[in-house]
Amino acid sequence: MKKKALVILTIIMIMISNSGRAQTISDLIDGYFAYNRFWGNVLVARQGKIIFGKSYGFADKDRQIKNDTGTLFSLASVTKAITATAIFKLHEEGKLSVYDRVDKYIPGFINDKTDSLTILNLLNHTSGMAANIAHSDDFSKEKSTHPDKEIVTLEQLIDSHRGTKLKSKPGERYDYNNYGYILLAYIIEKASGMDYLSYLEKSVFSEAGMTETSGQGNLPRPHAVGYFGIGTDKIIPVKDEVNPSWFVGAAGLYSSTPDLYKFVKAVFSCSLFSGQTLNLMIDTCIDINRGNILWTAGWQKEVIDGHDFYSHCGSIWGFSTRISYAPDEDLTIIVLSNLVRDYTKSGLSSVNFSFVDEIACDIIRIMNGNTVACLPVPGGKATRNHAGNYRLDDDHYINVSFKNDSLFLSANPNSDFTLFNYNLYRDINESTSNYMVCRKFTSSILENNFDGLGKYATEELQHGFFNEKGFTAIMNFWEKVVSHDGQCISSNIYEKEVKPYGADYKLVCHLERSEMIMQLSFNEQGLINGFYILKILPKCNVKTVKLIPVNKDEYFVDGFRYGGFKDFNVKYDRKNGTLNFKSVDGIYTALRTDN
Repeated sequence: MKKKALVILTIIMIMISNSGRAQTISDLIDGYFAYNRFWGNVLVARQGKIIFGKSYGFADKDRQIKNDTGTLFSLASVTKAITATAIFKLHEEGKLSVYDRVDKYIPGFINDKTDSLTILNLLNHTSGMAANIAHSDDFSKEKSTHPDKEIVTLEQLIDSHRGTKLKSKPGERYDYNNYGYILLAYIIEKASGMDYLSYLEKSVFSEAGMTETSGQGNLPRPHAVGYFGIGTDKIIPVKDEVNPSWFVGAAGLYSSTPDLYKFVKAVFSCSLFSGQTLNLMIDTCIDINRGNILWTAGWQKEVIDGHDFYSHCGSIWGFSTRISYAPDEDLTIIVLSNLVRDYTKSGLSSVNFSFVDEIACDIIRIMNGNTVACLPVPGGKATRNHAGNYRLDDDHYINVSFKNDSLFLSANPNSDFTLFNYNLYRDINESTSNYMVCRKFTSSILENNFDGLGKYATEELQHGFFNEKGFTAIMNFWEKVVSHDGQCISSNIYEKEVKPYGADYKLVCHLERSEMIMQLSFNEQGLINGFYILKILPKCNVKTVKLIPVNKDEYFVDGFRYGGFKDFNVKYDRKNGTLNFKSVDGIYTALRTDN
């Protein structure tokens, strides 16, 4: 009774503490759904109780069948967490040991020395194998194995990879590998004497009470259709180009949010195996060199908002998935989506495949009473009174026009900048010696003349990079960029960040087809002690965007719809006649000039 009251009180406090800005789980996901950034199902449970369960979008758009609690989704790589569980089940049963050599069950599975390659290496992606599915393999005559629509057996898959070798010593480094989990599926069959699915159904699904989880051909009802077109109105079904037999053990299972909740409970309550075996699974960690993320024997372990979470995510054609569990809070979060990006199409490399991971992490923060950035749900109408000309600075102007009951913001079609990259064109224009050195450095690159530049750098940097050899390397790189992305149209210094050791200046060269961003770091004496090429971004050519009304005098620019650019919250200040823009890159203001 006390636990139930505590759960209710926690939810109420979260809603009250964030009442100034919609901070419930529902409000969070409603924002994603409003812009077609999420279709699917979400389940959140705490202390043994489901406290949130909701469905969004269509399971079958053509037949107008909506997603509901029972909708079945492709789990993609979340399948691996189930495969790992089956391995540890067999470990507990004494039918194998995770410390066994892989060649004990599959002799000659690769053409290399495998006496130190264990089942545990397959589980935590440290096998060192070059072999993988749909990946180039420079260590084999076959080079790569590309999945197709034909049915393939586990034996055929293994035979097709026997010519490969190791590219690193087993246990030496983490390298995510689908083929390792295909081998685990085969080991499950060898150790259990049953086929992969039959063993899962007998020893995992049945014991956990999972009645709706299986492979594609054994489901109790039709599964959701996977779709491309996240963030747009052009949502199209994904064609099945690959037979699921190519990913047995690594992907291919289907399930629902209620069934996955049963799975998480069964694993972490030790109803499938002992606490000792569970600890072996989740505490055998390796560092994967990605922040505070570790990899266990089948799960990703990371600290989110001060709590340890064990998670697994998955991405496959038309589907994106994630399951997460925090033992200290007994908190389970399951997010299954059937709407993703078609990554085969050209576009920004930073465009999200889906927002499943962001949703899961923000749910965690909301559950802990913290504030997250919710997407504003459209509401109200655009007003003609906000139309007019606005000045961002002395060199950059925008126009807001009213057409068909909507407002549209446009940058000058003859200018280089757009709303999405204006921050790169806004020169800080200061009069310091550091600023002048930055300008001289950019000019040196454009003119291929670095004479005298070395005197502005520290002695250490002169010896290490600011010398003839280093400048030659810069120009060789620059020539490659220009040959690919066109000539430099203009350049400026758009950001300064004061540091304890001095200051960092960010420079950008605006090329015909890209933006090349660099950084010069200065010490306290005003000498350059660091030079970095930060990134090269595709050129943004989106000159006109729609201002979506979300409240009185407030609008939203859906950057994702325009190709994966940043979003903007826009607010009209009646008193000052300004449009105030806020994005992940900061805040700036445009002053109305036609009052």
